Amino acid sequence: MVESIGNMVGFIGGSLWSIFLPSIIILGLYVLINMFRNLDKISTKSSEKLSFKKAKSALSISVSSKIGTGAIIGVLAALWKISDNGVGGESIVLWVLIGMLILVPLTYSEVLFTQITNKMPREFVEFTIGKKIAIVYIVSLVILYSFGFVGFQFTGIQTVAIILSDRVFNQSLGQGQLLLYIIIPMIIITAIIIITKNHELFIDVLGSLISIVIVLYVVMFGIFLVKTSDFIPQYFADVLKDFTNYKSVGIGLPIGLILGFQRIIQISETVLGTSALASSDRENDPRQEAFLQVIATVITLFVAVVITSYIFAYGRTHISGVVLTGNGFDRILGYIETVSHITGNYGLFVILIFFLFSGYCTVLGSFHFLNKTMKLGDNGKIIFYLILISISGLLSVSNFGFIFDVVDLLMFVVGFIIMLSLFLFTLRGYKKKK
Repeated sequence: MVESIGNMVGFIGGSLWSIFLPSIIILGLYVLINMFRNLDKISTKSSEKLSFKKAKSALSISVSSKIGTGAIIGVLAALWKISDNGVGGESIVLWVLIGMLILVPLTYSEVLFTQITNKMPREFVEFTIGKKIAIVYIVSLVILYSFGFVGFQFTGIQTVAIILSDRVFNQSLGQGQLLLYIIIPMIIITAIIIITKNHELFIDVLGSLISIVIVLYVVMFGIFLVKTSDFIPQYFADVLKDFTNYKSVGIGLPIGLILGFQRIIQISETVLGTSALASSDRENDPRQEAFLQVIATVITLFVAVVITSYIFAYGRTHISGVVLTGNGFDRILGYIETVSHITGNYGLFVILIFFLFSGYCTVLGSFHFLNKTMKLGDNGKIIFYLILISISGLLSVSNFGFIFDVVDLLMFVVGFIIMLSLFLFTLRGYKKKK
């Protein structure tokens, strides 16, 4: 039953992306060209220089909230989808680079427009399109986070549990054990934290730790890169070779372009409205806030796409047992095993705490996001959230592919609404009042 629904969701999502991606590109180019032509009319440039302290704070919050387990899982899945039955897939790096030329500048637009109108993303959509579409937008975005992105984190945390159980206790965990000993306890603990209204405290603590872990993660990649420097030329050659592969290029709209756009949106959350939410405190000038979010987006994409694809490409080429398969758990295990094989216990420790801290921070953060954006009573918010993460937890054990297909579909819905909203605001001459 779930598999049939998943196939249908995947077909609908794939069809929508294939049909409407050219429209998204055209709308995006219209917004960008007109925005940069009229930038001085839209927003006055601040005479105050951006302070290092404020810039560091904004970048830290934004990058820490976006870089995580879901980014790695998304890139690994894209490698598989774009590959020819597990052969190739490295071209995702160039497809993402192409998509960035449009989507990264649009991050600037969405932040700038919401800043100058002094509206949150939901209010901005309601202002430009209408109240009903704003409801569709926020419900889709909440489900995307609390069901889809949380499902990615559950999968990553389960992989950590599998590795620790195997190495420490020499015991393999089956689906039933993962559900009983990992997912259900996590949902119960999360419910207690939320009901007692301590989620913000936990998010603050985890957020601070994640900033440190991200630095350790980048250092780990530096060590990995030095130890595998002889592979770098081959990696770039494989990327270029796979870029011209018939499956990547395809007939009509390239599948690589679709996957590139999807992963940019999933990883950096551009055109979802969340970059604008990250700047809602308005500590800096609108242009400065927009620029900082662009920098955060570029950093996030580099860490997610380049690091993940390079490490996995090396592992698949040089390490026995690391293969690109359709099984999400096997892909993640291969990635972690590659890190451990080259960087030893340090790399293994970093990657495991990276998965745990960023994963659970996203789980709690998704409620914080729901709590701030949905117009429901406190009990209604809690019940809705717990239902979403419970279903997501169950499916992360038995049918991760369904979660992935739902994420791609909802990213289209949310992204298209934001894109249309930006386009209409631009078309109407950046009018800030009705």
